Amino acid sequence: MSDDIVKTLLESLTDEQKSQLVQRLMSNMNQTISKPPARETQIEQEETVSSRPRSNVTEDFRVVQNDKLEKRKTPVRARKNQWVDEGEDRDPEFDPAKFERMGKAARNRSKVRKKTIECHVCGRSFAVNPAYVYGENIRCNRCTGR
Repeated sequence: MSDDIVKTLLESLTDEQKSQLVQRLMSNMNQTISKPPARETQIEQEETVSSRPRSNVTEDFRVVQNDKLEKRKTPVRARKNQWVDEGEDRDPEFDPAKFERMGKAARNRSKVRKKTIECHVCGRSFAVNPAYVYGENIRCNRCTGR
């Protein structure tokens, strides 16, 4: 904060508010001057914070080494599937009997009639799907690798 901001803040306070501000600042200074908490209490605090699963960052953003986590890779083990289909997302208008009455769609597409083409490299004739024929210079499977 700049000095101007601090000056305008202090000028806007009443005498009563200024005295309260001074008392709180002095009490905060006394607390910071007193001895820091013992190491045991810090360890207890870190353990309570790090008791969260897979968390090694404390609430004050310090990274704490967590010995409970395994550092090596562990194999994945199969478990019983606990998911249960309760049907909450089903369409209320769905009628399975309607689809059974409709039956399967007819599969009446005819087989592809292959086109006989001559290879422009070796002159051999071969059959190919007409969808794959493009251009004038068509090669057979043998000549494609040459």
